[in-house]
Amino acid sequence: MPNNLVFNGVAEQLQTLINGVDADGNVRPIRTDSDGQIQLGTVTVTAENFDIRPLSGVTDSVVIRETVSVTAENFDIRQLSGVTDSVVIRETVSVTAENFDIRQLSGVTDSVVIRETVSVTAENFDIRPLSGATDSIQLSSRLLTEDSLAFEDVTVATATFVQNTGEQSEYSFYVFNTGSNTLTVQLQISPISTDSYFMDDPSGAVGLESGDKVTLVAGRFLKYTRLFYDTGGEACSFNVHYNAQV
Repeated sequence: MPNNLVFNGVAEQLQTLINGVDADGNVRPIRTDSDGQIQLGTVTVTAENFDIRPLSGVTDSVVIRETVSVTAENFDIRQLSGVTDSVVIRETVSVTAENFDIRQLSGVTDSVVIRETVSVTAENFDIRPLSGATDSIQLSSRLLTEDSLAFEDVTVATATFVQNTGEQSEYSFYVFNTGSNTLTVQLQISPISTDSYFMDDPSGAVGLESGDKVTLVAGRFLKYTRLFYDTGGEACSFNVHYNAQV
């Protein structure tokens, strides 16, 4: 029988087929996918009591770099420990669960570190009711505004000492008659600082004998409040103080 040789002078067209032998000794061709990658076929692992060592916060960590979606029912895990466990979330994480129970967090052993933007959408997001027995709100201080003037031997009836009381929660005018003659004082109020807009406050006028003191509080609220005094034509001396707090 003649020896027929086949020659191909084009190197790029040289091809070969690779075969293998299966467990029964049969020759089988090696198969590839459409990209030329060798197909290994389906791998099935069946195991009971498939245990690995416990994870340790000293040597192990979990880093989530892509979007993760978890759907579970009755998803229970062991209690986390601040001594050995930590979770670092670097990307968006979406978790959907029913009956997702964990232990109560404690400020002594637990902490949350948020390194990226976190969006929380919830329905029926309930926290415990606040209680006067365990909860409190403490105001460390209030903003105080004060002013004062002293009048010596005035003999006219006029208004003075205009104050912007529009943003004050509480305010009062204190008057001390330091002279020897009787003095009459009262508050006037206005929505603007123009003199013609001021009117007598319904709290009324108060007469002060020599040495008398009084605290005047407006009975109606408007933005501006001032003090009106009447000396009756006699020389009067007095001090007035304004105190207010937000």
